[in-house]
Amino acid sequence: MDALIHDLAVVSREILPILGALVLVFLCVLLKKCWKLIDGITDTVTKLDPTLRKMDDSIAKVQAPLDTVVKYSNTLNDVHDKVMDGFSRAAENAGETTGKLKEYVSAHLTKEEPAGFDVFEEDGADVLMDEREEKEEETHV
Repeated sequence: MDALIHDLAVVSREILPILGALVLVFLCVLLKKCWKLIDGITDTVTKLDPTLRKMDDSIAKVQAPLDTVVKYSNTLNDVHDKVMDGFSRAAENAGETTGKLKEYVSAHLTKEEPAGFDVFEEDGADVLMDEREEKEEETHV
């Protein structure tokens, strides 16, 4: 058994330096490939730089029309809000006017005088006259 261990030690002394040299060669090849890869990446980035600059310029050119579109969009939103406000006010006024018209028609059909109006006949037709109009007529007569 001692002879086997002794023989293995002798072989190991001879093989270890050879294996070390092989590992160093392998590491050198690996390092060279990594170096080429880094150089390739650097070249690619260098070639992409002008393209990226052109892209930035194009984006800057497109940004101005987009700002204009946003401005017009905000203006249209404001116009829409104002129109909707106007229509809602018109609807409210129409509702109030319809209520007054309903009162007038119902009073006229029942031959009752609405508040603030006098009814008199002129040429066979009932005519409503506002109190202000009556005062103006009285001052003219």
